[in-house]
Amino acid sequence: YAFTGIYTFESLIKILSRGFCIDDFTFLRDPWNWLDFMVISMAYITEFVDLGNISALRTFRVLRALKTITVIPGLKTIVGALIQSVKKLSDVMILTVFCLSVFALIGLQLFMGNLRQKCVRWP
Repeated sequence: YAFTGIYTFESLIKILSRGFCIDDFTFLRDPWNWLDFMVISMAYITEFVDLGNISALRTFRVLRALKTITVIPGLKTIVGALIQSVKKLSDVMILTVFCLSVFALIGLQLFMGNLRQKCVRWP
């Protein structure tokens, strides 16, 4: 509750100082503020409306940490290099998944029916 209150207070200060969405440089002109607005609105929706167990929506709160990438220039360089290296490793990842799938199918065919009732304790 405390962090939701802090984020709400921060957003209200930004909205009161810049405006909400009509002019240039308003709150909703910045994509990071869109993320903040969605995170805060989802926090209040999941708190006050009983939608069942949708804890997956709470994971969007983690995305607020991505905002620090734009603030710290060294971190922006590191994240950019990391994204480029993951793009170059995509072929290796596809080959690895293919090999694991082949070995999984071979294992299924080799051990099919051999382990039946081996772990069951009969009285």
